[in-house]
Parts: sequence; C-alpha cells; structure tokens
Amino acid sequence: MFTDFLTGFALLLDWSVLVANIIGIVIGTIVGAIPGLGPVIAIAVLIPVTFVLPTVPAIMLLLGVYQAGIYGGSISAVLFNIPGVPAAAATVYDGFPMAQRGEGSRALKIALYSSTFGNIFSCLVLLLVAAPLASIALRFGPPELAALLLLALTVIAGVSGGSMLKGLLTGLLGLLFSTVGLDPIWGTFRFTMEIPELENGLALVPVLIGLFAISELLIQVGKPDPALLMKSSQQSQESAKELAAKNHVSLLELWKMKGVMFYSALIGIGFGILPGIGSTTPAFMSYAFAKQKSKHPEKFGTGIAEGVAAPETANNAVTGGALIPLLSLGIPGDAVTAIILGALMLQGITPGPFVFRDNGVEVYAFLIGLILSTVPTLIVGRIFLRYAVKVLTLKRSLIFSTVLIMCVVGSFSVNNSVADIAIMCVFGFIGYALRIYNFPLPPLLIGFVIGKGFEEALRQSLLVSQGSVMIFLQKPIAAVFVVLSAIILLWSMWSAYKTSKSR
Repeated sequence: MFTDFLTGFALLLDWSVLVANIIGIVIGTIVGAIPGLGPVIAIAVLIPVTFVLPTVPAIMLLLGVYQAGIYGGSISAVLFNIPGVPAAAATVYDGFPMAQRGEGSRALKIALYSSTFGNIFSCLVLLLVAAPLASIALRFGPPELAALLLLALTVIAGVSGGSMLKGLLTGLLGLLFSTVGLDPIWGTFRFTMEIPELENGLALVPVLIGLFAISELLIQVGKPDPALLMKSSQQSQESAKELAAKNHVSLLELWKMKGVMFYSALIGIGFGILPGIGSTTPAFMSYAFAKQKSKHPEKFGTGIAEGVAAPETANNAVTGGALIPLLSLGIPGDAVTAIILGALMLQGITPGPFVFRDNGVEVYAFLIGLILSTVPTLIVGRIFLRYAVKVLTLKRSLIFSTVLIMCVVGSFSVNNSVADIAIMCVFGFIGYALRIYNFPLPPLLIGFVIGKGFEEALRQSLLVSQGSVMIFLQKPIAAVFVVLSAIILLWSMWSAYKTSKSR
C-alpha cells in the first residue's frame, strides 16, 4: 500500500498531468459559470479526448472539470442570481444580495475558499476510507453484490426528482437499455433488432452525451440569454479603495466560519457517499443547518458570509464523498461519477473491491492529485474573479453550436460509427421528453451503467440457488441490503403519501 502511494505520487510529477489538470479546471470553471451547462456535459464531451491521453492525465483532466465545475456555478449565482449548476441554487440566497451591495468579489472569494476547503476535507476522507472499504467489499459474492446494487437503485430512485415512482421508472428504463446486446450468461443477442452495431450493446458515451448534452440543448432552444442585473450605480459612487475594503476577505473572517465549513463538509461527504443524491440536497441542508445554528438567523438571505460558505463547502465536499462508493464498490454516486466510471473503464481500470489490488498506483495518483489540484483551482479561481462577467456575457448561440459539434464528433469517435451518432440523437430526444415531464435523468444513466453488473450478479446467484430468492436472505450481508432497500422504498412511499395528502 505504501509503495503504491509513493509510486502514485511520482506519477503526478509528470508535467502532462499538471497541464491536463489545469485545462480541466479552466474548462470546469467556465462551463460551471454558464447557466444551462455544467460538469456533466463538459465531462461527457471530453471523454473522447481522453482516448489519446495516458491514464493519469486523462482522469485528472476529468477530475479537474468535476472539482471546478461545482465552484463555477457560484459565479453566475452571485453575479446573476442564476445558479450555473443546480448545486449552487442555495448560494443565490446570500450571494446575490452581497453583489447588489457591491460585494460580489467578496462573495466569490468566500465561495472559492470554502469550496477549496470542502474539496480538501472530502479528498482526505476519501484517501483514508476508500482502501479499507474496498477490502471489506472483497468478501462480497454475487448475492451480496446484487443486493448492494439493488440498494443503490432504490436509493437513487427514492431521492431523484422528489417522485419515487418517476425515479423507479427511469431507473428501470436504464436497466432495460443495459440489456441490449450480448446475454452475459447464455451468449445470445437481445433487443438488437438485427442491427449489427447493437450486438455489443449501447455505447456509454453516445448515451450519456445524448441524455445530458443534447437534451439540454433542446431545453435551452428559444430561451433568452440571461442579463446582468447588478446595480452598477452603487459601485460608481464608491472609490476604488472603498470597494477593495468591502471585498477583502481576511483569514480571521474565514477562521470565524470554521465551524460552519466543518459541519457543512461533513454533510456534503455524508450525502455524497449515498448514491444518486448529488450536490444540490446537501447544499440546501447545510444552508438550513447554518441558519439554525446561527446567533442571527434573521440575517440569512440579506447577504451574509455564512450563507455563501455553507452551501459552497457542502456541494464541493460531495466530490470526494461520491468517489468513495465509486472506487471501493464500483457504484457511481451521481451522474458525474457515472461518467467518470465509464472513463475509468475505457482506460482499463475497473472500480470495485479489486481496484486497489490491480490498479493501486493509478488510484492513489488520482486521490493525491485531487488534493494537490486545489492549488491550481485557487489560482484559476482568483484569475476568473476579474473576468467572470465577460465569460457570462458570451452569446449562447455561439456556445451551444460549439457544444453540438463536439457532441457529434465525440460520439462518432468512440467506434468511428455513424450509428453512435444516431444513438446519441435518440437518447437526446428521450432525455428531452423525460425532462419535459419532470422525470429525473440520473437514475436512468446510473441504472444503465450498473445494469450489466446487477443482472450478472442476480442471475449467478439464482443459478447457484437453483432459482430460489431465499439466497439473498440466507447471506447476512445481502439480507441487510435487502432489508434496507425495503425500508427506503416504504419510507419514500410514505413520505410521498404524506406530501400529497397535505396539499
């Protein structure tokens, strides 16, 4: 383990790793700052680029986008009152009032520093927890793995979009799409409709690009570009020294918020470990908790520093938390980590119980790189503070036409097949239809990604038990996961019933 740690650290000393990570951070910050885009689309579009890169630079490029994309959403949230990503929705409550007072730069600095703290804290926890959790997972057989994946699908469906039924339906739809191609047990073709390109199944890259990027482009068509609504007249009446003083953030001020940032980071990690929840829920949870613990809760919503620090710490702490089940169990925690899972597999790394045994050097390089990348994130973030408004005033027509071209090229480059472009378009319209009717997309993608593993583990278990489902209750670990799945399912149904009854 220690040898892998040192060797992984040595891999990070290559200049190409630093360059790839910085490029990812710059892209993530820009994409996160533009309303309507986000790290999911950016990572999906960049996956074909990783084909020509070595493993460590390729993954550090994507992780740089992941880290910086969440912070980038705070830029438009503070300056525009429009969150660039859903995770920054809670940031607008106090960030925008600060910008209206001429303290926009101060709010962005607090968001940057608290985001950095959340990233570092969660990555340190990831470094300490991922390997022991993977060693525990080595004891998993097909029944335990099938039950665990069932629990993941149940959790994802229960917390996605606020509707248990819609989450379950989209998750099952993802499972259905994962069955296209070769049967893992009998070796026969299923649902290929005699199309040769479907014999190997649906490729991950065209599916995720269609679901998220193309559907987002269709959603955004016809929407006007957001306009900056800041009160510049207030700033013009103040001198440069007064503005600089108002926008200064001292170490003492950050130290006074250490409690807020610490428990917000814990909330982010805790929710990040649970599959399917994402960054938005912990951001609101930490904001509400900070308001509840504050001596002056009435100031929240008027432009208070803690109101920016709490959600930004939590939504960035999700980064490390979501990677814990991804690396140690092979279960993606959200849509972004589902895409990163695909990127890792394309690089020949299969996350799960054996990842530290088979690819320990590369995994430790990723974990250490995540911590070290906070330094260029800080530098890039400070630079972008000056040019944030210019980035946000780019014409949406220029942005989306470029994204569309990259989507087509990215989908085609996977197998050099026009059929993948058609798959991308089909899933683009599927994603658009689901979003129109408020069906969540993450359960579909995660169901598609883990569907093959779930089916294989389930059918292997039933073959061993000669078709008896009691095998899942006879194994203690599997039984625990099945009971938890049932509890979560019943609790979600009861919560939905109470909500509908109260209306």
